[in-house]
Amino acid sequence: MGQRLPENIAEKTVPDLLKARSDAYPNKLAVVAQSGRDFQMRLTYRQLDWLTGKLAGGLYKIGLRKSDRVALFLSNFAGAECVLTFLSTHKLGAVNVPVNTRYVGRELEYILNHCGARYLVVEKKFLPMVNEIKNNITSLDQIIEVGKGEAQIGIDFEKVLAFGTAAGKELSEVSEDDDADWLYTSGTTGLPKGVMHTHGSTVATGIAVGGALGLRPTDVYQSAFPFFTSSGCHFNLMSVLYFGATLVIDPEFQVKDTLAAMEEERATVYVGVPSVYTYILDSGLTPRFDLSSIRLMDYGGAPMPKEIIKKLYEHFPGIELRQTYGLTEAGPTGTYLPGEFALSKLGSVGKEGMPLVEVRIVDDSGQDVKAGQIGEICYRGPAIMKGYFKDSEATKKALLGGWLHSGDLVVRDEDGFIYHVDRKKDIIIRGGFNIASMEIENALYEHPAVLEAAVVAKPHEKLGEDILAYVVLKKGMSVSVQDITEFCRSRLADFKVPRNVEFIDALPRNPMGKILKTDLRQRALGKRSKQ
Repeated sequence: MGQRLPENIAEKTVPDLLKARSDAYPNKLAVVAQSGRDFQMRLTYRQLDWLTGKLAGGLYKIGLRKSDRVALFLSNFAGAECVLTFLSTHKLGAVNVPVNTRYVGRELEYILNHCGARYLVVEKKFLPMVNEIKNNITSLDQIIEVGKGEAQIGIDFEKVLAFGTAAGKELSEVSEDDDADWLYTSGTTGLPKGVMHTHGSTVATGIAVGGALGLRPTDVYQSAFPFFTSSGCHFNLMSVLYFGATLVIDPEFQVKDTLAAMEEERATVYVGVPSVYTYILDSGLTPRFDLSSIRLMDYGGAPMPKEIIKKLYEHFPGIELRQTYGLTEAGPTGTYLPGEFALSKLGSVGKEGMPLVEVRIVDDSGQDVKAGQIGEICYRGPAIMKGYFKDSEATKKALLGGWLHSGDLVVRDEDGFIYHVDRKKDIIIRGGFNIASMEIENALYEHPAVLEAAVVAKPHEKLGEDILAYVVLKKGMSVSVQDITEFCRSRLADFKVPRNVEFIDALPRNPMGKILKTDLRQRALGKRSKQ
């Protein structure tokens, strides 16, 4: 587990933090988000604190208790319910488990069973999927539906809210060391790991990220990061909450709608994955909108092409460009590159850790490397995870020697600036989503015509990286690329489905029989795959 919060930080739990902001900025706009009931909610800090207390009371009345797991299967189209449920769960000392809404049934089923979810909060549009798997979730006690109309297989979110009282006497005593959120992230095993964050690490993330961005109480912070990601529920919400700013949650990223919201809300900070900025630049729509309020654009979650940074600098000369770089296990905290170095240190992810974050770069023996030498970047600080749920072995490896080993290979230049080189783990970052190559390979191996398969990343102009699957067919078998993609579509979330498939006679291997993915990546760079 990471270090504890410094003694001079007064608010060490999420409920304490929300109460402090409600007292300091009672009438200040806290959150602007779409409700699953098809209207926009605009909540002040006082309203946010009151409503989450009321909802916590309602959740208590239907049986939710401290340490119980609450799974959130909600998109940003129910962003208001995301925030309300998230903060209400914290007030009861229960544990949030946000789940990717692009998962198919069996992926959702795995998460719910793995974490032992007692409660599932779900948008009505996902009910058919939930209905198919609900009897396979042995721990599940209650389904809470978000949306219009009567509940079909559970209880209405509105009814739960109505059950609560403003007094909130049911609220639990919560400490810095209590679990707050379990954030599932893809791992090299191909199955998502439950990253356990405490109240202390969740608050620390807000301090670190907000500090790296230079947030102010006057800021209006806009982003379309899905709430179910660590970027959505931790990076965005917690940094805004700690610094008393305003959070605008976009239901989704659509260039025209996003730019219109920037103008209407007078956004000062916009945060997105690199592909977002590519689409904005390519749209030609920016002259139609008044974006004069924007002071900062931040990008992270995937490699940012150097050419896009240059174009952004030319297109928005008066806006600061910042790079943030981290991982879910760290909050997601990590390093950051201030805008003053955006061009002079093009491609760097920063020189030092975010506030509260220590950084080391080590070799395979755990020794610090010198400038110019490639090593693994490691982090230490109060934002670091407690560990992986039900995986002590992976936890031990990740937190070796009290440092979080990221699996990312980097190098420092002579001025101390850090540059990302490669990843030890075979994780593909497609448009900001982490995808385990082995998970896709496992699905491919289920196809009756597939003998062998290997999946690697290939560069993509807008997404940063895309998926390329190399497939060896069984003798005498014949299938098309479309057959392969459709087969995967029934087994994987859509963002994990390989659109690029190349059929080859054999996979390259070393003398020990291990597949040489380095060779496959080089092949991907030098040859177009069959579409």
